[in-house]
Amino acid sequence: FFLALEKVLALEHPEATAVYTEQLLELHRGQGMEIYWRDNFTCPSEDDYKVMTVRKTGGLFMLAVRLMQLFSDSKYDFTKLTGILGLYFQVRDDYCNLCSQEYSENKSFCEDLTEGKFSFPIIHAIQTHPDDKQVFNILRQRTRDIEVKRYCVSLLDKFGSFAYTRDLLESLDQEARNEVSSLGGNPHMEAVLDEILNWKVK
Repeated sequence: FFLALEKVLALEHPEATAVYTEQLLELHRGQGMEIYWRDNFTCPSEDDYKVMTVRKTGGLFMLAVRLMQLFSDSKYDFTKLTGILGLYFQVRDDYCNLCSQEYSENKSFCEDLTEGKFSFPIIHAIQTHPDDKQVFNILRQRTRDIEVKRYCVSLLDKFGSFAYTRDLLESLDQEARNEVSSLGGNPHMEAVLDEILNWKVK
């Protein structure tokens, strides 16, 4: 953070430090929510999760946009786009962490389970199956056992949590493309969206 601040100061713009501070505070508010849920074994609602991602991941996108706008004539409001991208990137990361076959024999397989993180598929499973405590109890263990993790993944699949997450990702991809189009279109941004569609082959 201090190296980044050094770069911001080098921009020599009177508002740059304020923008940096505001967005980093938002990022830490989002991270604070996530850490609180993890350390207190509190499963958030889907809406609370979305607020957290807009603050944490969306805040980083907004930081980049606001800093660039200080040196640009563009005064478009990119708040909606950064919010969509923040949620999209976070949910995609959550999904890939639990679905990627690449690390199935590796210690990083389903790392979010070892960290006890309430990721999006986990939240869906717990909220839609409140009487089945298996996923919640596995999360509390913070296990490194590959077989236990695989069992948890099978539960998420059985509960429809992965299908629900894929549906949201499809929706967010389309929302992002529509918003980019409404802002005038951008082939570079569209290329980024095309590239991150690799979650579909997980």
